[in-house]
Amino acid sequence: MAKANVRGENVMPVFKYMTEQQGFKGFPESDMTEMLTGHLQANFPEYLEGDSIKWNFTKFLINKKGEVVERFEPMVAPEEMESAIEKLLAE
Repeated sequence: MAKANVRGENVMPVFKYMTEQQGFKGFPESDMTEMLTGHLQANFPEYLEGDSIKWNFTKFLINKKGEVVERFEPMVAPEEMESAIEKLLAE
């Protein structure tokens, strides 16, 4: 295990693929949204551009065919993804 580039010119192919398949649709409403957006605007405004990963703990749901079917931003807790995972497992 090592640190991986998830954005920029040295992005690892798997992260490039996932973000191309499921682009950034904005942060969902949460207590953390305003703080994270403000932090990024003040310190890393380029992170808010395009479909790249915005912050740690962005999660991707991938089906059996290797297709990215959903993207969850950092403030989405794993238990909030449960119904999407169960739906995919039932397919």
